[in-house]
Amino acid sequence: MELFSVVPDSHLSGLERSEFPQLNRDAVIYFDSASTALKPNNVIRSVHRTYHGISNVGRSGHRNAERVTSEFEQSREIIASFMNCSSSELIFSLNCTDSINLICNGLQLSKKDRIIVSSLEHHSNLLPWLKVARVEFVDVNADGIIDLEHLDKLLMTPAKLVSICYVSNVTGNIQPVEKICEIARKHGVISLVDAAQAMGHISVDVRKIGCDVLAFSIHKAFGPSGVGGLFIRETVQKQIINFRVGGGMVDRVTAVGASYRSGPAKFEAGTPNIEGVIGAAAAFEFINSVGQERIEQHNRYLDTYLRSAIAGLDMIKLPFGFAPCRIPIVSMVFQGDVDINWVSTVLSDSYDIAVNSGYQCNQLLYNQYSLKGGLRVSLHMYNTIGEIDSLISALSDILY
Repeated sequence: MELFSVVPDSHLSGLERSEFPQLNRDAVIYFDSASTALKPNNVIRSVHRTYHGISNVGRSGHRNAERVTSEFEQSREIIASFMNCSSSELIFSLNCTDSINLICNGLQLSKKDRIIVSSLEHHSNLLPWLKVARVEFVDVNADGIIDLEHLDKLLMTPAKLVSICYVSNVTGNIQPVEKICEIARKHGVISLVDAAQAMGHISVDVRKIGCDVLAFSIHKAFGPSGVGGLFIRETVQKQIINFRVGGGMVDRVTAVGASYRSGPAKFEAGTPNIEGVIGAAAAFEFINSVGQERIEQHNRYLDTYLRSAIAGLDMIKLPFGFAPCRIPIVSMVFQGDVDINWVSTVLSDSYDIAVNSGYQCNQLLYNQYSLKGGLRVSLHMYNTIGEIDSLISALSDILY
């Protein structure tokens, strides 16, 4: 299926496709990048290399420990520079979920505290708040974008925090986070941006966004699993307690108490995922080498092509609105009595196409549309127009 008369070479071949060994080793068409992105060779080499001289960080004075500590902190500098923040504002965690929980617990919330979220949120940006505070929902318009006027109205009543996803993991729509944070700031409310789906797809500049807190997972941005990032503005760090305590974070300990360090050390208890953090820096170096703008341009083309191709299949329904600014994530349902999980299994077993089926950790959004999940197709820089054509052909075989 050829939808455009002229297709640039990069869209036919993907960006730096040879750098992703899974694509070279397996015949699978990987359309599940919103779950986790594939890892390029430099990240794999970086993690492997770290194990050849592994030592703990910030604990010992011997040569190897000093070398690893230096590389670990250099990694923090690399990632902080990518996000346009100070290294003293970047905390490492387990993942985006852990980062959000750190803020949730660190703010010492109660059921009297109002937290504003949207129906677009991943469970990780909903369940922590539901557990400890009073959650209210800002409206979302037909294009899948948060209603800024309604947000402004909600914040006329005192609230503790606004916590909003940068990009929906179900719809792919990019939210106007700069304006959201501006409104929160006007009302003196802390703003948190869940950038799990944004990092690696689009530019993430915390100064430009104007957020107080930004959380993300490295594994969705070509890096290792088990590492999360958390930007906390220096002025906001004072409002958050270190609810997890342990080694590496104290200045002085006595039999009756302790005094704690400031900056990232205040929040990073115990031995970190050293190899993961060093591998994370390699992932961001990879993004810089390819070029963020080049990645965005390629993914916009893939998104346009994918949506146009799916629109030609009358057995498929696209239930969610499409905003002007997006990344290539499309969730679909089927006309008639077609089991979504069965389609996903057939795509995998018979066509070697990996997609995601179910609620994608967002039951609220699907419930609003009276849907029991959907089939999500999520692409990234290494995907091609030809792979989309293969998906459309496979869906045509299965549904007709």
